[in-house]
Amino acid sequence: MPHKRKPLPHPQHPAKLQKLHGPKHTNRKNHGTVAQPTRAGDSVHYHVLKCRPVINRNSPQIQHDHLQVLLEIDSGTRYWMTINIRSGADQVYYTVSEDYQHAITQQILAADLPQGFTALDKKSGGISLDYIRQNLIDLKQMDELQQAGDPQDEGISDMLTTQLVNVMRAPDAKLFIFGSRFDDGAKYSTFDLPTGIHDIHMNQGSKGTHANSNGIYQDGALLAYYPSESRWSAVFLKFASQSESTDDGGNANP
Repeated sequence: MPHKRKPLPHPQHPAKLQKLHGPKHTNRKNHGTVAQPTRAGDSVHYHVLKCRPVINRNSPQIQHDHLQVLLEIDSGTRYWMTINIRSGADQVYYTVSEDYQHAITQQILAADLPQGFTALDKKSGGISLDYIRQNLIDLKQMDELQQAGDPQDEGISDMLTTQLVNVMRAPDAKLFIFGSRFDDGAKYSTFDLPTGIHDIHMNQGSKGTHANSNGIYQDGALLAYYPSESRWSAVFLKFASQSESTDDGGNANP
């Protein structure tokens, strides 16, 4: 059974959330004992994963500056995701919307995606995401995460976990995770599962070692649809170093 938790303040007022960031469940203490993947400069193997979150004693859990979550599809096959929850060397910005409205949501529904992974073309005209070209969010209005300090500070893990618990509690809810598929993840998680999804954030406008990951129509995000409420929720993330203006290759404009 999911843990009971008090309602969270509106996610766009992070100052009011700091008091809720202490560890609340033993499984979500910062384990940080599993090797941290080093994938700087990797190309984005762009996919969308339609699934359900698994919330139990072992999931979610924190490894380093990421929240790791078990995922499951109707067949019983399990995957996992890893998502940035704290700012390290590069500041993280985020937007959480409980009532997300954008034309892309209807395109996602119209695509009638199957359970599991679907490879996406990195181009316009489909359901691939591009924060900048589709105006998915106002990048200048994103909230700034606090710098990682106390290793027990969970960043925005409570907000993300709340979103996932909401999906789990709604039998008809559909979760769509956009990001980069990997198949070598067993050594990076206590879940011991090879296949999952990461880069669940903006994937353009980077510089330096991450510039090779740049591209257009390959951005990551979490979107959930609640049919009985005709409502979408959404989570968007980007790094401070990523430019808000990019060229046709997704590289930062001067």
